[in-house]
Amino acid sequence: MAATPQFDSIDPYQAPEHISKYLDPTEKIVFFHRFHWAMLLEPMAIIVVGIITTIAADLLYSSHHKDQRIVGWALWALWLLWTIATVWEIDRAKKHLNRVRGEGRAQLIAVVIVGGLGYGAYYLLKDRHFGVGGLLLVTLLVVCFWALREVAHWFDRTLVLTNKRIIVIEGLVAKSVNSMPLPKLTDMVYHRSSLGRVLGYGLFDVESAGQDQALKIMNFVPDPDNTNLQISHLLWGSSPTKPKNIQINGQVAQGTGNISLTGQMDG
Repeated sequence: MAATPQFDSIDPYQAPEHISKYLDPTEKIVFFHRFHWAMLLEPMAIIVVGIITTIAADLLYSSHHKDQRIVGWALWALWLLWTIATVWEIDRAKKHLNRVRGEGRAQLIAVVIVGGLGYGAYYLLKDRHFGVGGLLLVTLLVVCFWALREVAHWFDRTLVLTNKRIIVIEGLVAKSVNSMPLPKLTDMVYHRSSLGRVLGYGLFDVESAGQDQALKIMNFVPDPDNTNLQISHLLWGSSPTKPKNIQINGQVAQGTGNISLTGQMDG
């Protein structure tokens, strides 16, 4: 039997200070938690594949066979293309741009950047300013630094749902607090990919009445089924009917027997 969803709430002062300071005292917190750790899978995969391809490219470059050197550089270039396209795609998603519109652009920019890096590497290696191993190592360290930044970004990114709005708090140095009032939410798409169903996260695409939206696509939302129920409950759940206070006064007119009644009802 499925568990009954809980629609409890807590006061803002019961939440951690880095959350409560952005809330109104009259708000009730439904839940708050970090986004799902699955958002770190691709950065971590890039690092693992990067280490393997960097070692392979460095070893194959020392080979006396030209074909092996070409294979090594091709593998490394493909990894670099994947890395740049991923970095661009993640940064674009953070700015809440349209997904379809940016896919081709990300791939094109990745090709241009790799081409520029390739020309720079050719120049450095041609004039012996820099060794191949050093070039590969520096590139890998830069990518590792980016991956660590993504881990820090995940660690300090919180989703908060209150009885009044949806809030995303993020940023280590420069804080960003994006929110959408629930009354302005006009449409919401809830989607779970096959990997999301296995790992336990979902994507929410929310629409508001205005054109400029602080929140648009929220991916890697943990416990997505419950999150969807909580938001739906706040938007469309019926509140219990409050009892009305009714007062009735009356009097009987002497001689005629007429009865007059007066009443008052609160609400």
